[in-house]
Amino acid sequence: MPLDTKTICRLLQNANRPELAKILGEVWETPLLDYADQLWEKPVAPPPFEIELREAFEIEFCRIGYTKIEAKAYSTALDRTRVLQTATHLTVSEGPTFLALHHLSLLGLPVEETYFVGAFSGVPFANAAWSGCLNFSNRFDLETVIDPKAPGFAELKRADSDRYRDSDERRLSFIPGSMRDSRVYQSKIPEKLTSLLPYIAEPILKYVPVVKPGDGFTAWASQFSAAQLRKIMPGKSVLYFDLNEVIRTYLILVLKNSQHPLFRFLFEPTIRKTVLDEFSPETPLFTVEVHHKNKIRQETVVFKDDMLQSQNFQLDVSPEKIIKALESGTLCPGLFITFTTLCFINALICFGSFEQVEYLSEFRRKWLKLGFLEQETVRSVNTSALTSGRCIDEYGVAVNPLDLLLGFRWSFMENQTVGDLMRPLLPRLGIEV
Repeated sequence: MPLDTKTICRLLQNANRPELAKILGEVWETPLLDYADQLWEKPVAPPPFEIELREAFEIEFCRIGYTKIEAKAYSTALDRTRVLQTATHLTVSEGPTFLALHHLSLLGLPVEETYFVGAFSGVPFANAAWSGCLNFSNRFDLETVIDPKAPGFAELKRADSDRYRDSDERRLSFIPGSMRDSRVYQSKIPEKLTSLLPYIAEPILKYVPVVKPGDGFTAWASQFSAAQLRKIMPGKSVLYFDLNEVIRTYLILVLKNSQHPLFRFLFEPTIRKTVLDEFSPETPLFTVEVHHKNKIRQETVVFKDDMLQSQNFQLDVSPEKIIKALESGTLCPGLFITFTTLCFINALICFGSFEQVEYLSEFRRKWLKLGFLEQETVRSVNTSALTSGRCIDEYGVAVNPLDLLLGFRWSFMENQTVGDLMRPLLPRLGIEV
């Protein structure tokens, strides 16, 4: 017998997910359409976007291929709706969880508005979303996805066979093994990707943007992911972009202003200590990519002894040096700075995962206690915009976006509730249903 809502919420509380338990206790039986409409409710009178954030969005929209006029129009649209999907990692193709949250979010998209997906790139390629891979299901063999004449196909087949024995998840990697632990942020298109693309199945290939080795990976992947979702959700205006790139540009601009709260946090020791004592002295602020023992890996950067440090990196704290490290791409903004900027300074409603609703709730509580940021903005922004779930077929098998592009006949269930969408995800949260 399936677990009832009260039991599920009690188990989530016991698993230290109080915010998720609270949200699901209120909306488990709510129809998806009604819940989606609630998600898109705009604050009555949010503060205007900071000029620097608006400029940062426009720079990123141009970087991924839009004109200046289009970029300005999109930034105006985002300022109008104040809604941003931030639950996804930046990937070549997405999986069943990301597909579910896009489905839910797009049900409430107002007519004539755009769905903005700020994908997080400050992760290694070998993250849970497998950013460098085409992700598909066991409904298809490898030969359906890529022509056996592709270079290195025998090696791809061996890897696929090994994975098939252990998992119902399938993937075709576009990156060499040497990039596995490297950072997605500011990475370049590897030769392996461009050499394999001509051999990809036509139902996928026709949505692939033009690319060459050495181009920026995140701009290309953003365009490709958006094209896939537009095909699956026709008639919707969808724009993917690299969220970390936006915050990088924003920081370069605001750290030239000594009165800005992030300048004061980073460079006034008394304020920095007060904030980090409340959050944690070990709060990750940035990430860096380091070469250590002939390997590339990502490390988190924290304040230590009045310096920014990771295990194999350190930087003196000065506006000039941090700005230079941001301009060069050495420093990638982390979650704390990213969501402080978006939610608690600029009042964006960030649609998010079951993890995000927990840490945003905690961030808000601590920023309110500190009284350092504008209190009404911190108090009023919606930090509980949960968009989670998992797409499965009638047999419980996961459905990937690529499955649909490859011809799997399936449609989103009508009259679903929030609980219907969430239930297949519960085992991942340690709850057997």
